[in-house]
Amino acid sequence: MSLSLAEQQDPLMREVEAGYGSNESIPSGATRPSAAPLRRCSISKVAESSSISWRTTAVSFSNGEWASYPALVFLILDKLLEPIDHVRFAAVCKKWRSMSKIYNQATQRWHNKQLLPMLLIPNQDKNNDRRVLYSISEGRIYNNIQLQVPFKRRCSGSCHGWFATVDPTDQGVVTVTLRNPFTKANPIYLPPLNAHVSVYGPSYFEHYVPKVILSTDPTLNPENYVVVALYRCWFELAFIKAGQNSWTYVNPAGTSYGDVIFYKSQLYAVTSFGAIGSLDIYGSDSNNPSQPPSIKLLTPRKPFRSYCFHAYLVESTEGDLLHILRYYVPKDGAFRFCNRQTLGFAVYKWVLNDEEEGGSIAHKVEVKSIGDEALFVGDNHSISVLASNFPGCQPNSIYYADDFLSTSPLSDGDEANDMGIFNLEDGTITQHYSVKTNTQRAIWVVPPFNGLC
Repeated sequence: MSLSLAEQQDPLMREVEAGYGSNESIPSGATRPSAAPLRRCSISKVAESSSISWRTTAVSFSNGEWASYPALVFLILDKLLEPIDHVRFAAVCKKWRSMSKIYNQATQRWHNKQLLPMLLIPNQDKNNDRRVLYSISEGRIYNNIQLQVPFKRRCSGSCHGWFATVDPTDQGVVTVTLRNPFTKANPIYLPPLNAHVSVYGPSYFEHYVPKVILSTDPTLNPENYVVVALYRCWFELAFIKAGQNSWTYVNPAGTSYGDVIFYKSQLYAVTSFGAIGSLDIYGSDSNNPSQPPSIKLLTPRKPFRSYCFHAYLVESTEGDLLHILRYYVPKDGAFRFCNRQTLGFAVYKWVLNDEEEGGSIAHKVEVKSIGDEALFVGDNHSISVLASNFPGCQPNSIYYADDFLSTSPLSDGDEANDMGIFNLEDGTITQHYSVKTNTQRAIWVVPPFNGLC
């Protein structure tokens, strides 16, 4: 039996007024973030226009047709903070989908805009293959959105809406699979990667590929994307281009890297001592295994007097290359690696000297404040957003997930419970989502969304 528009509207309106639907839950101890003013859609201005031009498409409505759509629909859309809510709204019926498109065309609320990351967390029913999303802007869990992301203890990467999962084969070799549960695109099965998984810890095979990033979305560029992996116990570097049947292992072998990023058409990596190196991954000859490409070191080997051994690279919203240092302290006086918690972060900006061929690092500058920006770090591709664009997002802060990997997980343990928000101004740490004891790790993800246009 089909429902009228008014009948369909009432349940959703009750959900908006209540703030939370019956299928969403607020974690214990969490509070709903305060809302910030949203960019409102002027109904009268939209109605007065007989044609809304969107790229090459023109959408026309007469005044009579507009009269049949209640202004309440637009007010509801104003109150939906997450892109995924707009997708759910548009799925109600054809008329609501049409109105969703018109709303997004008129406001351009989501067009070419960096979206706020969400946290992929374990399902409450302990289903090992399905995950749910947590919204930091609304402080709630989307239990009714089940995403198929199979992993045992941790996901090895999140980038452009794709997740990297790892499966063991034999003799220390693993296979990496790229999955996009949002678009339900076909999984991308990559060739075997020699991760040197220890025979003493085969159940921790996912630890041997700590991070995987992508140069671009394979859905949009199926013939021209690059996958980069940190692999092995000491985090060496390898990459593979679309269409290739084997990985390229980067020189020098044995160098340990903490993070990697695609920045200004090159691959940048930070070593375990804080040095920065670059690789022209597009110009390198990855088809010649006898001459593997080498990272070009752009800084002194140890550019910091005291280093933390755990760091991230992220491009700021202004295009700067930021170097984020994460510091730990023993938890409850314990000395095992698993019993540690984040003490704080330090932020540096690397200034590139473009006058020299290939670019070189001129100097680093400590950044005491990142202003309106919020950074999201962990096993994901590091992300920077403008907090003022998102209600409930704290500016000048670093949102972090637990991505610490011990080199001896069997003896050290592997509990994932070190997550929070670090405020750069006052050095305080607050919680965004608190997990109970659980070996499955949470990871940041930006759900793909094109504004329903």
